[in-house]
Amino acid sequence: MIGKEHQPPVIISKLEALLRRLSKYFVRRLEIESQLGKFKAGYSGELSLDYYLNNLPDKEYVILHDLRLQIKSSFIQIDTLILHRHFILILEVKNIAGDIYIDTNFNQMIRTLNGKTEVFPDPILQAYRQKVELERWLLERWLMENKCPTVPIEHLVVLTNPHTQIKNTTEEQVTQRLVRSAKLPFKIESYTHFYPIPSLTPKELSKMTKLLLKHHTPQTYDVLHQFNVSQTDIICGVYCVQCESAPMERMGGTWRCRSCKSVQKDAHVYSLRDYAFLIRPSITNREAREFLQLESPSATRKILQKMNLSTTGSTKDKRYDLTPLMEHPPSPPGKSIVKSSMKHNSRSQRTHRRTP
Repeated sequence: MIGKEHQPPVIISKLEALLRRLSKYFVRRLEIESQLGKFKAGYSGELSLDYYLNNLPDKEYVILHDLRLQIKSSFIQIDTLILHRHFILILEVKNIAGDIYIDTNFNQMIRTLNGKTEVFPDPILQAYRQKVELERWLLERWLMENKCPTVPIEHLVVLTNPHTQIKNTTEEQVTQRLVRSAKLPFKIESYTHFYPIPSLTPKELSKMTKLLLKHHTPQTYDVLHQFNVSQTDIICGVYCVQCESAPMERMGGTWRCRSCKSVQKDAHVYSLRDYAFLIRPSITNREAREFLQLESPSATRKILQKMNLSTTGSTKDKRYDLTPLMEHPPSPPGKSIVKSSMKHNSRSQRTHRRTP
């Protein structure tokens, strides 16, 4: 059973919004693009694992994706947590290309790709640290209150890229804790034989699931601070959903792109979503006029009111809640009208009718 579904990491949406709003010549743009690529690769690797996890019996397993729990001033970040009556399994998912060598003596992973060598933290140690921290969390939050026996916790690193070559395949710690996606279901099944006696009743398993979900704390990111971006670096205006150029022109209740000439009705929704990710999850009329580059307070008010956003404050300091735009992305736009192509098609049709 899937107890917590995959959710696209909010950092991906924030970095995409940031890149849309920065000059192509921004000094740290390449670094931002690199970080975005890593987060997308990681999320893609987690999604690809679902093919194998979906084969597990629903009634026996509870799968929690992207779980983040607080211990005092720190957090445990777990890619996938699998709960079973007999054991708990932590999965640290890695979607990494190239040749890798995991050095357990110096706790590093060395990756060689296209002739370039890079050093990363040891993922096996990372997964083990999560195990230790989860044991502490369960001791404080679960075992003391429920008077249950200790639940065995295992940890694995899962490589989702089938083309990754593992160099040290004979070291016991690596062979025991590192698996490829295809072998994961068999590895999980082996734990049911290794721990034949259940530690939890079905009711306790359900209760533990609810407790973990209750204490899940989504991570927040201030990407402007992280990459030393000033608000003055942010390009304002409504961007074109078709070609991503900005700013668009407001004409007769629609938005017209100066670059590709397309006309879009709700392009401002996507731009307000950028504002929510980058600046603040709420906005005033004045802030909306500045960001969307509108002159009329009444026209701006109509735009915001039509979005049916909840508000706080009085008329002068009214703030519109943009959180729904972050939680539920707007639907992809339909085909926009491109005036130049319409004229061309019209002429073509008339010419075709005159042809004998």
